[in-house]
Amino acid sequence: MENPDWYTGSDRSGRVAAGIESVIERMDDRTADHTDTELLSRLLLLEEEVNWRCFLQGLIGTIHYDLEEIDVARTTLAESVSGFKAYLSSFDEVLSVYCQSCYTLGVILFDDGRYPDATPCFMRCLPYMHEVYDETYIGHILTFLALCMSWTNQPSSSVVFSEAAAFIRRGDCESLEQLMVAFATAGDVDKAVDVFHMLQSQCHDYDNYDRVLEFAEKNLGQSGVVN
Repeated sequence: MENPDWYTGSDRSGRVAAGIESVIERMDDRTADHTDTELLSRLLLLEEEVNWRCFLQGLIGTIHYDLEEIDVARTTLAESVSGFKAYLSSFDEVLSVYCQSCYTLGVILFDDGRYPDATPCFMRCLPYMHEVYDETYIGHILTFLALCMSWTNQPSSSVVFSEAAAFIRRGDCESLEQLMVAFATAGDVDKAVDVFHMLQSQCHDYDNYDRVLEFAEKNLGQSGVVN
């Protein structure tokens, strides 16, 4: 069995590459289950190259996450992310699963309320995300970072990521709300008011518009009074 060009791991039999293709097809179809994690575990016995081993672990962890087996996913993804070696030439070929593992682990830790631990997971995506993700995912990463910075008392950093998220997400209402809060928390009330006025003009149908108004009335003084 001949290996495809994209596979640069250690297995010369072709079984690892064929197994990866089969599993990813099922993941794309949202049909992957424990038969796939078992296959990937068997492939780990064949694979010796470190980044490709972490690639396989990342797939296993992502499948567990999709099956809502969060504890196993958390442990497996943490092992995967910590094991990657970005300085090896093989890293370029595994970027997509590396970023997905970082992102998914970040989401799990964020949902756990472990914001200091989630932050570096999302930060690891930053250098590579434009090669791997579309604007939707990039916006999610920046928004998660903005929230992590906000909830770990780093208001200036929260503003930076909130601005970036609002730009990438084309100023949708959720991003504008986060940007308003970030500016206000950082003490830049004038900019918070500017964003609030944008929300007033653009976001009356936003599900959390009442929350926007409540925040403005409590934190933006006379400028936060509803017109």
